[in-house]
Amino acid sequence: MTSAARHLAPGQVAFYREHGYLAPLRALGGAETAAMRASLEAFEAARGFSAGDIHMKGHLCFPWSHALAARPEILDPVEDLIGPDILLFASKFWIKPPHTGRFVSWHQDSAYFGLDPHELAAVWIALTDSNRDNGCVRVMPGSHRGPVHWHRETPDEDNLLGRGQTIEGLDESKAVDLVLREGEFSIHHERTAHGSLPNRTDDPRIGLALFYIPTAVRSVIGRRAATLVRGADRFGHWDDEPVPRIDGDPAILDYMRAAQRRYHDPAYAQEAGG
Repeated sequence: MTSAARHLAPGQVAFYREHGYLAPLRALGGAETAAMRASLEAFEAARGFSAGDIHMKGHLCFPWSHALAARPEILDPVEDLIGPDILLFASKFWIKPPHTGRFVSWHQDSAYFGLDPHELAAVWIALTDSNRDNGCVRVMPGSHRGPVHWHRETPDEDNLLGRGQTIEGLDESKAVDLVLREGEFSIHHERTAHGSLPNRTDDPRIGLALFYIPTAVRSVIGRRAATLVRGADRFGHWDDEPVPRIDGDPAILDYMRAAQRRYHDPAYAQEAGG
């Protein structure tokens, strides 16, 4: 339990505790998001693959994404929800080209992240407008207060999740669309069931998800690495991560791919039912 909120209104904190999400909040201006999209396009043109193809450590792709993860506009509300000592555990660029079937199946982050306790706050930053037509994040309110669901793993080239993990049988009539304007962000709890629909518009939908944990949270699947972005780490459960100095540093890309392979490893079992 965190102390009294310093940046969010008490009603916002209460809403997050009850419903498992909060949106919208403002992080960036239009010139900043335009520069970030240009960087992503240049990366893909130069390397022949998208930054969105790399799971788990997207914030290490660029110096700007690494710096973005530590901005006070983002960390201030996160601190009110999980406390003042914060690690960035993982991240991913979520990129849906126009008129494609790419989607995200219903899932809970907690089922695969291998963390204890479950106190992660997921920040989703819109680098373009994000709405129902182009496949914004959708959440099941209050699902974080229930059990961790079993996820069926079904390979699907259109599913942006690394293992095709899917919760079946949810009542989608209860889903809430987290509509964001460019530069805004949402926050959802690690156990909040969420997903997204395909992009049916003429423009790409681009976002960056940042996954924050209190420093007291530990890995239950062996020692891993994270980045301290605020406060102090008095527990030492995590190793330090490299810091990107240039866009797409080859050594850091190798590090990112190794983290992705571990996430895709079938021995990396989901929590539910295990």
